[in-house]
Amino acid sequence: MTEATPAVAATKAAPGETTTPAGRYWGRVAAVYAEMRPPLRPSAEDIRFFGQTAAAYVLRHPLETNQALLLGVTPDIAAMPWPPSFSLLGIDQSSEMVKSVWPGDVPGERWAVNGNWLSLPKRPSSCDIVIGDGSMNCLRYPDDQRYFARSVRNVLKPDGIFILRCFTQSEQQELPDRVLEEAMRGEIPTFTQFRFRLLMAMQPSTGEGIAVSAVYRFWISHRPEESLLLSRTGWPKSDIDHIEVYRDGAAVHVFPTLAECRATLSEFFDEISVSFPSYYAGDRCPRLVLRPRRSGG
Repeated sequence: MTEATPAVAATKAAPGETTTPAGRYWGRVAAVYAEMRPPLRPSAEDIRFFGQTAAAYVLRHPLETNQALLLGVTPDIAAMPWPPSFSLLGIDQSSEMVKSVWPGDVPGERWAVNGNWLSLPKRPSSCDIVIGDGSMNCLRYPDDQRYFARSVRNVLKPDGIFILRCFTQSEQQELPDRVLEEAMRGEIPTFTQFRFRLLMAMQPSTGEGIAVSAVYRFWISHRPEESLLLSRTGWPKSDIDHIEVYRDGAAVHVFPTLAECRATLSEFFDEISVSFPSYYAGDRCPRLVLRPRRSGG
C-alpha cells in the first residue's frame, strides 16, 4: 500500500523526495516492511490468488509475451511464480520503497520505476494484467480514486484484467475505544491487525480519510502501561514499536465501504468476481477481479 500524488512522472529517482514529510513516512515504512504482517501485507493465500488468476488469464490469452503492471513494489507479488510469458513493471512514488522493498530487477522479466498511478507511464491498451494491493486506499475519495480507476482502465487491453485487493470500511463503523477494549481482552491476535482496525475506526469520513499521525496520537494518549499491555495482548514489543512509523506521518489512508469502492470502479470496469480471504479481518479485504468497461469515462 503506497501513496501516489498527481505530480510525479516516471523516473528512476525522485531527488530530494526523502526530505519531504511524505517521503520520510514512506522511508520509515520501507525500513520495517519486511516485518509487516497481514492484512497490511498480502498473505500466502492472497499470493496464491494473484498467481492463480494470472495463470488462468494466460490459458485464455496465450501470447509470446504478456505485460503485467504492479501498482507499488509489493515484493511478495513481484517474486511470486509468474507464468513464464509475463514481464512485470512495478510503479511506486517512493524511491525508498523501490530501493528497499523491491526484490530486484531481472533483465527481461521485471523492473521498477518511480511513477504516478494517476497518470501511468504506459501506452494505452498495453497491459494484460494490472495488480494493486491496497493501492486505492492511498488515494483521496472520490476524485483521486476515480482518476486512478480511469488511469488503470486506459492502460489495460480491452480483454485485460485488473486484480485489486482493497481495504474496506464496515457498513457499521467501529468505535476506537471498542477496538482498544477488544485488544486488552486478548481478542486481536496481532498488533498489525489492531492497527488495521484502529485506522478504520478513527476515520471521520470517507472523504476525509484518516491521517496516520492522528492514529499515533490516539495510541500515545490511550495505550496502557507496557507490562499490562504485553501480558494482556501477547503482542511482541517489537511489533508494537512499529507504531512509530505513524509518528508525524504525512500520509492519509482512505477506507471506503465496499459499496463505495464498487461505485467508483463501476464507471470504468465490470466486476468479474469478488472473493474474501480467510484470515483475520479478511471480510474487510475483498479481492476484486475486473475488466475494462468499454463505455466508461
